[in-house]
Amino acid sequence: MNWTKVFILQLVFQPCLQAVPLTTTAEQASYRGQLGGDVLMGCRFHPLSPYPYDNLTMAWYWISGDRFREVYRLDHGQEQMSFQHPDFRGRARVLMDGIKDGWARLQVSRLRINDTGTYQCLVRTRNGADFKHINLSVTAPYKTVTKSISKSAAGGELVLSCRSEGYPVSTVAWEDAHGQKLNASTTVVTTADHLFRITTQVRVGSSQKNNYTCSFHSNGSSATFHIPDETPLQKEHTNNANVTQTAFGTCIGIALIGLIIVVLQLRRKGSVR
Repeated sequence: MNWTKVFILQLVFQPCLQAVPLTTTAEQASYRGQLGGDVLMGCRFHPLSPYPYDNLTMAWYWISGDRFREVYRLDHGQEQMSFQHPDFRGRARVLMDGIKDGWARLQVSRLRINDTGTYQCLVRTRNGADFKHINLSVTAPYKTVTKSISKSAAGGELVLSCRSEGYPVSTVAWEDAHGQKLNASTTVVTTADHLFRITTQVRVGSSQKNNYTCSFHSNGSSATFHIPDETPLQKEHTNNANVTQTAFGTCIGIALIGLIIVVLQLRRKGSVR
């Protein structure tokens, strides 16, 4: 046999004999979810196989800095839950009905703040292996704003306070009814749920009538104080007035009882005579 001809034939037909290499593409580069909600992240792989689960390995990993966790793994159509990190147990799964169409879709439920990070989608078939990185950001809106009012230690001023929890850190602005910006004192602490608890305060005069509003810029939540209608001083005046009225009524009652006793005694003496 002419080995030169064999070598030439191999060069011509070898590309046709090789399998098409596997490639993956991300459905989206990044996703956003809310605390307690669900998110569905997807990557697609090609080429497809007439036997979708044969020689198929699919895995999702969570990566943040130097930390690495296995979220989900599928080997030859079988879920390998023993490898799943405890943080994702019962919350992460792949939608199996999409695999035959080349989809590796990961659903994460009951989202937590620490689910934020980079996710790696890895797919391996008889045609090779490929992966893609997808970013997930989990947020928590500052929905509820709790407000409180107290008198300053020096007196003459009121301390207005707003507090709320969310993620990420939000800036807070104060202004009065005329749109005048106010300087505030703000503190931020981290809760056990990885939320940020923000407490912000301003000092205002107690006698001047005005409205003051604190606004969390993260999602527009706010609270408004109506001064002096909501001040503790006004409540004290009301309570004092009630006490005065009660005391006056008591004195009148005692006086009437005394008068009745005197009249009865005078009548009794008159009848004796």
